[in-house]
Amino acid sequence: GLLTKTLGLRRYDARKVLRTCPGLLSVRGSKSAVQIMTIMSKLGVSELSVARNQAALPTLLSRSPSGMFRLVSFLSSSAIRMPFDQIGPLLRRKVSRELMDAVIPVPASISAARQDAAEKSLALDDDPIAEAAFWSKTREERKNRIDELYRNMTRTALTLRNEIGTTDLGKVISAYPSVLLLDVDRQILPVARYLMEELDIMEGDLASVLHLYPMLLGKDIIEMERVVGYLLSLGVQEDDLPSIFRAFPALLTMKIQDMQPVVEYLQSIGVEDVGVFVTRLPPVLGYSVEKELKPKWQFLKTVSMHAKFEIKKFPAYFSYPFERVIRTRYEYLAYKGINRQLIPVDSILRFGDNDFATRVARDEDEGDTFRMFSKQRAQQKQGANNDGKTKTKRNKRRASPPQRRNDA
Repeated sequence: GLLTKTLGLRRYDARKVLRTCPGLLSVRGSKSAVQIMTIMSKLGVSELSVARNQAALPTLLSRSPSGMFRLVSFLSSSAIRMPFDQIGPLLRRKVSRELMDAVIPVPASISAARQDAAEKSLALDDDPIAEAAFWSKTREERKNRIDELYRNMTRTALTLRNEIGTTDLGKVISAYPSVLLLDVDRQILPVARYLMEELDIMEGDLASVLHLYPMLLGKDIIEMERVVGYLLSLGVQEDDLPSIFRAFPALLTMKIQDMQPVVEYLQSIGVEDVGVFVTRLPPVLGYSVEKELKPKWQFLKTVSMHAKFEIKKFPAYFSYPFERVIRTRYEYLAYKGINRQLIPVDSILRFGDNDFATRVARDEDEGDTFRMFSKQRAQQKQGANNDGKTKTKRNKRRASPPQRRNDA
């Protein structure tokens, strides 16, 4: 009844869930599943949203209702102060899986963690996450381990609030629930000291940096040092690093091999001082060459007489959405009969839509014509995309061999 009536699953999908988790067929298992759904419903999560993620459904319904209630109580307690309407959506998301596996484990997650640990030869003493999923066999030992985890999580929460200065701890945990499983002395405080002492991020700015990108707390300091060294090798000035990482902390977690193609492409289009370019547009190191940089550069060369000069003068060109902003505005200027090549790129892009329409396109209708143009263009493009998808599906059907009928 729960799977087909409450969650509205088809019989085929319900059978798949039951094959993955046969314990739901027992009286105790089905009763626990109903209690889990009651808790999720009280937290504002609809049955439809739960049913939509069928891959995670067996694990969710197999968790202990008392364990789920304890986690909800902890997240809403004075240690975290997360509003109830944020807890439900968090527990439904994949990002919370690691935290839930640690404090509300199910046999499947313990088995998967055990297999993963064996394959990767994890040292449990050095990995609290693997250790949490690896525990003892008796009920009393499991209870003691969970109690220890909650004590550690409480200390982590207090450290983040009182020593790091995190004001909205609920927001941090929503973005990175596994932060609660990090060791305070071996991970959180060393990373905080590194950011303040080595990268000169002021203590008052540290909390805002971690609000922007809390995953930073779980990163390896050695890897961050490598990123810093790479940026310095590109010509980024050491004095500029604090402002760069305050605004774009995710840059510290990027892999050097992912940044190198971007640097090589920038050099290939004539950017001699990559350090200055990156200082003015740090996120560029995370852009895709094929999907973002190359299409925008090829387009710029068709609409600007001095593309190389313009890109050096205005690196932020690469940060604007290609179709919705760049192409739409240039096409609108052509539609208006305005010579686009005589207008600096930054003048075309840096204004909001209304200011662009009135100050650059010289409209006198407070941007109404430009908004209508943009809307029609978006609809035409969406229609073209849909037609392309339909043709692709039709061609695939034509190319697939006919199915043999079994007349036996």
